[in-house]
Formats: sequence, C-alpha cells, structure tokens
Amino acid sequence: MQKYLVVILVLVFIQCKEEPLDHNQLIDNNLNPVYYNHDLSQHNASNQLEITKHLEVLNHEKKNEIGKFELLGSWFGNLNENWISLNITSTSNQMVAGYIILDTTFKLFQGWYATADEIHFKIGLTENNNLNKHFYDLSLSLENMTLNGIVQLIDVEQVDSIFLEKRNYEYDVTLGTYPEFSQREISTSELDELSTNELIYITEEILAKHGLIFFNNETRDMFNHKKWYIPLNYRVNDLLTKIERNNLDKIYKYF
Repeated sequence: MQKYLVVILVLVFIQCKEEPLDHNQLIDNNLNPVYYNHDLSQHNASNQLEITKHLEVLNHEKKNEIGKFELLGSWFGNLNENWISLNITSTSNQMVAGYIILDTTFKLFQGWYATADEIHFKIGLTENNNLNKHFYDLSLSLENMTLNGIVQLIDVEQVDSIFLEKRNYEYDVTLGTYPEFSQREISTSELDELSTNELIYITEEILAKHGLIFFNNETRDMFNHKKWYIPLNYRVNDLLTKIERNNLDKIYKYF
C-alpha cells in the first residue's frame, strides 16, 4: 500500500510542476525515436496538404504585409485539458482563416475581425468541420500579445474559456538542449557516448524545431512547455536540413 501511495504522490508532483522534468526521466527506454519518414494515415496526409497550403499563404501575407499581418502566426495555450495552437494564416479583407491543432487533431477555421484602435481586436471564428462545430468569440491584444475569450459548441449551452499567448515560429539552429545536431555533422564516436534516452530526445528535438506534431502524450507535453516549440506539421521531412537528416540517419542505426 505504501508503495502505491509513493507512486501516486510522484505522479501528482509531476503534473503540478509548471515545467516538465528532465527529458531523461520522461522518455521510456522501450520507445523508439520518431522517424522523419514515418507513415501518415490518409486522413493526416490530407491534413498536411491543407497545412502546407495555409503556411504558404501565411508566409506570403507576412512577407508582403497584407491585411492585418500583425495578427498572423500561432497563438498557443490550453483549452480545458488540451493543448491548442490556433494558427491565423490569412487576414485579408477583414476576414481571418487558418487552422487549429488541438493536441493532435486538425481543424480549419474562418471568421472575421474588427478593431477601433488597431491594437485591440474582436475576432469571431467558426470551425469548418460539419460535426461538433465550435464558435470562438475572442479578444486579441497586440499590446500584450494575448488572445482570450470563449469557445462554444454550436447549439449546446456549454461554454469554455480560452487564453492563448503569441508564439512566433522561426527556425533557429541554436535552439534546444543539443543545438549542435542542427549545426554540424556528429561523429559516430560522439553518438556512442550518449544514452538511449538522450538519442531518443535528440531526434525529437530536431523534429520539434520544425513543428512536428507528436502523438506520444509525454513527448507532446514536454515540448509544449518549451517557448520555441509550435505544433504545426504532421510531417517535416522536407523541412529538415541536410545536416539534420544525416545526423538522424546515424542515430536511427542505434535502434
């Protein structure tokens, strides 16, 4: 009985911490690393095509400062017990569009925005899916870069509150615990000195830099706590640099 009580207390302690534990304590040795050429379901492959199109629009509007380009990008936080990334990819003609990643679930949205002072905005969004469609009544502040409001399932009385903060995605080779794996090719002798947990974490960190959506709950939670991470893509193999692919291929030989 005492043994079970200790386990429960440890789990509660982990859940209550604002930052996750060291990655070596979170990763299960029995797990294999995420492969950058991993298979996707037909559904998520279709979702990735939509994501790619939306990110191309976002990059075009940001580069050319189209519409209210300051609103563009990822707003990240929690909705109930789920992590949510609300990605505004277009703001043309007082309309907004983009996609949501709710843990691992993909949803498209469209809506409108209005502002009286160019700093504080009202935004109304509706999900594009046919079933269980939600309406988002939001207030956005460029002053403190927050997005908050309510989310309501249409035709249902239940209302949930939402609070998100801006996370700007920018690929940076200096990010992470092991930035050298994105900066130079790592020798086999260097890899031999690393533990299985470290090798698994390194593969995930490389992929996380490109916004990979993780399906493992612990891995997803660990990276969601990192300010530089934004879940954007179901597949990132086309985004990896040659150095990163070569290092990953070397690591995969250990499994």
